[in-house]
Amino acid sequence: MDYVNSLSKKLICFLFLTYFPLALHSYDPHANLTKENKLPKDLENIGFTDVTGKKLNVNLIFQDETGKDVNLKDFIQAGKPILLSPVYFKCPTLCNYHMNGVMNALKKLDWTAGKEFQYIAVSINPAENQEVSAPKKAAYLKAYGRVGVENGFHLLTGSIESINALLSQLEFKYRWDEEAKQYVHASGIYVLTPNAEVSRIFQGIQFGERDLRLAFMEASEGKIGSFVDKFALFCFQFDPRKNKYTIYAYRIMQMGAGVTLLVLASFLFINWRKISNNNRQGVL
Repeated sequence: MDYVNSLSKKLICFLFLTYFPLALHSYDPHANLTKENKLPKDLENIGFTDVTGKKLNVNLIFQDETGKDVNLKDFIQAGKPILLSPVYFKCPTLCNYHMNGVMNALKKLDWTAGKEFQYIAVSINPAENQEVSAPKKAAYLKAYGRVGVENGFHLLTGSIESINALLSQLEFKYRWDEEAKQYVHASGIYVLTPNAEVSRIFQGIQFGERDLRLAFMEASEGKIGSFVDKFALFCFQFDPRKNKYTIYAYRIMQMGAGVTLLVLASFLFINWRKISNNNRQGVL
């Protein structure tokens, strides 16, 4: 029996030494999105705010690529998350890189716009209309190269009132630069739940296929994706400081502890049976 107790203590020490260091390096998944890098004066008050978890009022009228009035809430479909880009279609530089980055990620993703999710790009420029958005959509759909995605890929324009109503809720900060004759803004995408809540925010112009997949699954509450995808979501969690999903140390600790406890319990049970059998044989 002393041998069993000694071995049990060794297993418990092994568990502690293996998984305790991971806990020291784990992060707070609710850390603030805003990075503390000092910005140039021209870029002050420009960029994203962490509005994760905020429910949006999407009862807003915009115009689609045909010039038809559409209500943003009509794009909210049960079980389908939304990928939202605040851009403008005549942007000379950043928005083109942004849209190309989105398209590159969507092409790598085996899910399709209109089927598993909706993609919406909203122009922040009230002077733009379908004459700009229609050819842009045609070009991006051609680059996307998938059949029947027209109803899941939207480039919207709108009035200053509708634009402000949406972007003020997102606390997306931008401004018009009169000297350069263009908007000064940041680049990034929002992932919204089917209930129009902000689920995730990705900053930048390049987006990972895995990050989008996990964000869509998270936003849909597991209603899309395979068992393997759901298992990956269990192991990964969004780290706002790295702007991507990373292995969640606490999850690994949970799984490791569970496996170790199962092995320990099996070991103790087997040895207990052996000791019980030996005692019976000794009595007989």
